[in-house]
Amino acid sequence: MLKKIKLILLGLIALVIIIGTYVVSLVRYAEVERIVLDNYTASILALPEVESIYSIHRFTGLETYIVASVENVGGQDVYLFVRDGLVQYYFFAADLINVSDANTIAQDLLLDGEIINTQLGFLEEVPIFEVQIRYDSATYYIVIDAQTSEVILNFPVG
Repeated sequence: MLKKIKLILLGLIALVIIIGTYVVSLVRYAEVERIVLDNYTASILALPEVESIYSIHRFTGLETYIVASVENVGGQDVYLFVRDGLVQYYFFAADLINVSDANTIAQDLLLDGEIINTQLGFLEEVPIFEVQIRYDSATYYIVIDAQTSEVILNFPVG
């Protein structure tokens, strides 16, 4: 009996160590990501044509981009797509659909689905919205051309 208790106690200690290591790794990753985005924020704000930044995030698709929603010095809302430390592409927000429109388009495809996440990104020189929807037991990724509102991809994962 004592041997079983020792094994159970050893298993619990191992589980606590594994969970603790996972939490520490997750916190470190989040801190590094925050630092990287803060550095990009400072760099983008240093651009002479940028007045302010509304939001910034990392989009990871076929290629990784930093996507920043900014106000330029002319008062227009612009999306900047930064890759390899340079602004690779930019689009005026007025020329793209917005998050609400992207969610509506995706929701129309899967009426009873629950939207998990919507993110502006870039795919093969096209600004896109990637919408994740949970429907039944699968998560669907719906990729929408942000300029034309056309659905480019619609596929389940899991």
